[in-house]
Amino acid sequence: KLEMKRYLIILALFTFALSVGSADKKDKKEPPVKLRTLFKTAKLALKNSNNHDPAEKGLLAALPREDVNNKDRARIYYTAALLQQNLNGVHNRNAYLKQKYDTVAFFATTLRMYQHLMNCDSVDMIPNAKGVVKRKYQSDVASLMKKHRKNLLNGGIFQMKKKAYPVAFDYMDAYLKTNRNPKDTIIPRVSYWATICAYNAKNPVNTRRYIDAAIAWADSAQKPVLQEYKARTYVWQNDEKNWLNELNTGVKLYPEHDYFFLNLLDWYNTHHQYEQGLALADSLLDVHHEKPLFWYAKSLLSLGKEDYQNCIQFSDSCIIRDKNYADAYYNKGLSFCNLALIAQQDACNDLKDPKCIEDRRIIQSLYQSARPCMEKVRQLQPENSARWASPLYRIYLNLNMGKEFDEIDAVLKKMK
Repeated sequence: KLEMKRYLIILALFTFALSVGSADKKDKKEPPVKLRTLFKTAKLALKNSNNHDPAEKGLLAALPREDVNNKDRARIYYTAALLQQNLNGVHNRNAYLKQKYDTVAFFATTLRMYQHLMNCDSVDMIPNAKGVVKRKYQSDVASLMKKHRKNLLNGGIFQMKKKAYPVAFDYMDAYLKTNRNPKDTIIPRVSYWATICAYNAKNPVNTRRYIDAAIAWADSAQKPVLQEYKARTYVWQNDEKNWLNELNTGVKLYPEHDYFFLNLLDWYNTHHQYEQGLALADSLLDVHHEKPLFWYAKSLLSLGKEDYQNCIQFSDSCIIRDKNYADAYYNKGLSFCNLALIAQQDACNDLKDPKCIEDRRIIQSLYQSARPCMEKVRQLQPENSARWASPLYRIYLNLNMGKEFDEIDAVLKKMK
């Protein structure tokens, strides 16, 4: 038994020693692969036109290392760009030989090459310890970019046609960021494409990046649309201040494009800034006197400030210019209803007083005036019963129109 105990103790100590040794091995980190080795692997990949991905991943993984300086990082990015160029050549050769060919992958290598080249150029411009900038790769980077610029643009157009808008923007963005040729007449058009791609991708920051250049290039039909896109990007970001600024810019430059004015009108009305809204409408009517929308705006703002007489007048000015402007009929009819309600509140209730008869006549007259307006709204917008049913109920009730009242009462019950 003593021998057995001794054996078990020795076995336990041996096992513990093994576990400690094993833990030490696990805790001990493998030394990083030397840069020389990584570049050698990349050189072999370039020579043999294979193993591009492992070579590139190895290089890029070394970027955050403390033993890697900016000079090394510039070389890493440039070598990674060469690997992508080489891979691009493999895809291109397969296409030429009519072998299996991936168009998306072919264009993707061009984009990745450009991204590496831009990073190389950026690191290459960082001053050294003495504050001096010594650019080693400037001409090489420029040469590679010039060689593949057409394919970069074709890649963007290809992705745009596929409606892969976020990716298409990356191609256009790289093209515009790296193109320093002032004689390149296609730059404004690419700015337009980039803006459209970013907008369709619902990316507000990217949409605004080139939109001013796009607006400058666009024709008269597209300019207001692009300005609208610019305004909408601030809606996406809940940036009311800049949204209002762009609306004001849009309404001044493109008053015929209703988006800007309608949104400003709604904002002024909602925030009870009636005088500012009326002033804007007046400034536009000075130039576009016959546009119904601006007269309607004056009627709506007047209704908001409870200036019912002017609301009726401006509604009539709108209707003269557009006989089917339902909103103007609605504002006019509602104004007559509100005037009738005010008259009812102030009316004489003494049946023996002659004034009672006169007050009643005035109230009846106001509801009579409201009636054709609201009936016209119903005619123009039959599906929108929530809008005209209640006012017509009041009108028919006060005019003692039994048949019409019963019919509208049935409509309201169905709505419930």
